[in-house]
Amino acid sequence: MKQRVSISTGSAFLAVVIRKTLARSPRLEASSDHRDAGAALVALREPTSLAIVDAELLHEVADGAALRKELLTRRAPSVVIDARRRGVPDDVGALRSIVVVRGRLGGELDLGVIEAELLAAVGSVLRQRGATTPSPAPSIARAELYDAALELIVLGVSTGGPTLLLRMFKDLTEPAIPMLIVQHMPESETAGFAARLSEDSGLCVREVAGGPLPAAGEIGVLRGGGDFRIVRRGGGLYLRAAVLEGSAYHPTIDEVLASAVAADVAVGAAILTGMGQDGAAGALAMAQKGLPVIAQRPDTCAVGGMPQAAIDNGAARAVQSPEAIAHTLNRWSETARRGTPDGENDCLP
Repeated sequence: MKQRVSISTGSAFLAVVIRKTLARSPRLEASSDHRDAGAALVALREPTSLAIVDAELLHEVADGAALRKELLTRRAPSVVIDARRRGVPDDVGALRSIVVVRGRLGGELDLGVIEAELLAAVGSVLRQRGATTPSPAPSIARAELYDAALELIVLGVSTGGPTLLLRMFKDLTEPAIPMLIVQHMPESETAGFAARLSEDSGLCVREVAGGPLPAAGEIGVLRGGGDFRIVRRGGGLYLRAAVLEGSAYHPTIDEVLASAVAADVAVGAAILTGMGQDGAAGALAMAQKGLPVIAQRPDTCAVGGMPQAAIDNGAARAVQSPEAIAHTLNRWSETARRGTPDGENDCLP
């Protein structure tokens, strides 16, 4: 039986984000929406329901005080979301039956914290109240080695990506496999980002768009603002521009991964920090072909939505820290290096 969840927030947009986050768990069901403190009071009196309450409602003049009192006397589990970090009364935050999810951006709506922390908060409050918890996805400490040499490595990344990659690349050896970074970023920024990665790491990193994929020993940052797919032509792999309707993120990680699978490319992928679920569907297509997918440990992410989605749908073969991911990428390169002769690196200093 699913755990019923009531959602109380004055923001229809926030309610959608909460619903989408809850939908990642097969054990939770959003049962009702309430738009003001008065309606939230009615929801809190439902004894079998888990309540999620926007802290903004506690500040309402009309019914905010009554809502706070109801939270303090309620015996069923509750989660209070302070996404704008306006503050939660100390007595509310002190109760074991209430878990508070706090935003990190004072005065601004922090949707990333909901994607990253809401399910963990729900699990925590349900455990404290002795209810049935949504079962977490298994966490694997170490990736299995992929037996055959890969043709391509794709790093899919969004929010928090530049900081993460600058840190990871300090531990990365020169790749013996073409590597492609798919970072959600405007077109005007990817060339500069590639130059900074190259300068900071000493590796050959450059912006790429249509045309051949980077050679072994090179790392390409896919040009931002548009979408691309991978095609096989003759004996080589190429990037071809694509127009995708309805995609909120560009370049789209799912399209790169799914097209690589369709082109029968031996591709390995790491799904890294980012908001939303881009990359999860493409990673699942890879996993169904037996290709290796690593997800970054969500607790090490700036925003854990993307890797968590790849964990939740079963695509991730391994869940690793950034340091462990860099080690796995190096091992994939070693496997390829043992099977191919040394080649030249065309990247100029």
